[in-house]
Amino acid sequence: MTGFPQLVCGWALVNLESSGAGVGVVARSGNWPAALGFTVRELGSLATLPEGGEPVGFALEFTVTRGIAVAGLKTPSQVRPGTCVTHLIAGNREQLDGAMALRLFGSGAFLHTLTESVSPTDSWPEAAAETGSGLAGAVESALGLSWLPVLVGAVLAHLDGRGPTLALRVEDAGEAVRMLSALYGVLPRNTLRELTFTTGAAPVAELPGITAVIGRTAPPPPDRRIIDADSGIDNIADTYQRLGRDIVEHRRAGLAVPAMLVSVNDIRQWCYQQQLRALEPALLDDAQMVQVLTDPTLSPDWFTDATVARRAIHLALDNTDVTTALANLPVRNQVREVFEQTLIDRVMSETRDRGHATRVARQLGFDLSEVVAAAAFRRLDTGTLSASDAKTVWPQLERDWTTGDTEQRALVIERLQRHRALREFTVGAKDRYLVYETVRAEIGDPAVHTGSSQLLRTAMYSQLAIVAQLMVNISCTSRDRYVLEQIMACAPPDRLPGLIAECTRYPAVDAFELMKAVTIVRAEPAELVDALKPAWSALRRVIGLPQALEDLAVLDAQAAQPQAQAGRNRLRPNLFGRSGKGRGDWTRAEVSALIRAAIDDPLLIAEHREMLSAAIETDNEFVARRMSEHSDATGAPALLKQILIVAGHDRVPALLTLCAQQHDLEPHALFRAICDLDLDSAALVELLDGGWPHLRTRLDLPHRIANLIVLDATATLPARLKPLSAPKKQRRNSFWR
Repeated sequence: MTGFPQLVCGWALVNLESSGAGVGVVARSGNWPAALGFTVRELGSLATLPEGGEPVGFALEFTVTRGIAVAGLKTPSQVRPGTCVTHLIAGNREQLDGAMALRLFGSGAFLHTLTESVSPTDSWPEAAAETGSGLAGAVESALGLSWLPVLVGAVLAHLDGRGPTLALRVEDAGEAVRMLSALYGVLPRNTLRELTFTTGAAPVAELPGITAVIGRTAPPPPDRRIIDADSGIDNIADTYQRLGRDIVEHRRAGLAVPAMLVSVNDIRQWCYQQQLRALEPALLDDAQMVQVLTDPTLSPDWFTDATVARRAIHLALDNTDVTTALANLPVRNQVREVFEQTLIDRVMSETRDRGHATRVARQLGFDLSEVVAAAAFRRLDTGTLSASDAKTVWPQLERDWTTGDTEQRALVIERLQRHRALREFTVGAKDRYLVYETVRAEIGDPAVHTGSSQLLRTAMYSQLAIVAQLMVNISCTSRDRYVLEQIMACAPPDRLPGLIAECTRYPAVDAFELMKAVTIVRAEPAELVDALKPAWSALRRVIGLPQALEDLAVLDAQAAQPQAQAGRNRLRPNLFGRSGKGRGDWTRAEVSALIRAAIDDPLLIAEHREMLSAAIETDNEFVARRMSEHSDATGAPALLKQILIVAGHDRVPALLTLCAQQHDLEPHALFRAICDLDLDSAALVELLDGGWPHLRTRLDLPHRIANLIVLDATATLPARLKPLSAPKKQRRNSFWR
């Protein structure tokens, strides 16, 4: 039992405050709170009579002073008129409240007089707390009285901040105690914990919520609502009076307000739930049904039929509070069977989050693991699998796959194509064939946007070679450029270069389709160079350049765009078609005939060297046009080579630039002729410096990639080795210096 420190004071021959007779503290517990004081003067109104008179009979008080709950009884002294015997009991607010004060009074724990058994002491034993109800009798005797609903409603209004403090007009203090006992017996203790009262007519240390007016003719205190034995409900529109009436009616029916309720709103909500429970369940909407089901005092007998039970489960699936309430409700076996069957039906038919129904069933005490497995396998062929379904069926499908049976694997592949949830379990498998079919199913799924597939992106980090293999197959069989573009669009920037390089390891890859797709998903030149650079040594083979030029072709994001250079490399033409003084005689007709004849016999160029050299020197644009006209002939490379030899080293760059500007030039014949000159890398780059911006646009490449190709004489040099670091000097320990 919990003990409370106590103190008693009054007129006595000897007290703790002085050695002579007088009013003072006679006895107190050793742990009496110092905040309240140790003398009558320090205790103030807690220990003295109110001004203007003395209480009639006694005054029972409960108040909270300086954060400490204090219950006290003041009894007029029979020894010294004008004084009183005050017995105070203190405690913390969680243990000592108005209900405890009434129980202590009813058990006789308060002293009315200072008897010889009370001697001056500062080690008075604590007062024992009362744990019994003690108030039930007062409630039962007051249930039929008209003032009880009024008092209950008025107190609730005051506690809710919607009503004034109260005054009980009674014949004597005993009647006030009975009214207070009935009040505390009807309402929950937690709700009334902050309520203070006195059966006297004047306030104590702090203004109490309830006071008493002794006598029918005594003037009422101002600003207080008066309640007496004849009071009754006079305003049915007042919500608090209706609330008080409902509480008393429920108590008459044997239904008490739950002790766990704290606030006035909690009590109002409980009364509303009781009203709903009185209605037929079929008349309740979902919100009202939830109110009933979450009532902690709900009886298992409320579930009158299977329809109500099924509806309760449907609400529990959408409301966690209902689930918790049903889990704590001991329903009959027939109702539990309906609960279980309803959950089974939900699991079997649910198309979204089936795991939620399973979790609700587990919370209600049902094991639906076998049902969940059966439902998952049924939906494997007839419906759509959720993530939880896939987790259930995948172990069996994995065993079917590992058998190696062709039909079993075909069935697994068909299910991978149908159910995306299964692919989450197979994308990380060790079986390459299974991963390949998983990625292929993801790409071929019309419901999945390949460019934003998280599963495909995951595969690029863990199974890059398999994704590359699939891209190669797509490029060389279906040639579906859109799919290639979407796969590359899905690739993170740090994985795309490696993905393209991995694709070029396969001889069957269509490099042109691959590069075309890259130009769609990478817009900036720098992005294109970064994506193609690791695989460029393999990709440039499709250009068809001679090996000497292929080794020099590299990608450069800063490569200049081709610009028209007509006229810059052309010498002033001979308007009359003949050479000037000191030069070989030639005409355009003769040069055209020579070049045309030299297609079959390139050595003719050497025999007429002087004439062709004069033509190149005086009108190189004319010679370039003639070279372009015949560049598509079978012997064009040999012809072009002889012309370049005649032109000489100084005039070849200009002649090549003019040739590159001709629209009918076959660039590969010119490339072969240049490489047949057997020049070193630096000389090749120098010869093609002016014509390369035009020639690269004629290559069989996407235009955006062709414009990034430059010739680099250093590309054929071996990689520069890192210098070896000098060995660290080690100091040898030697005895001799």
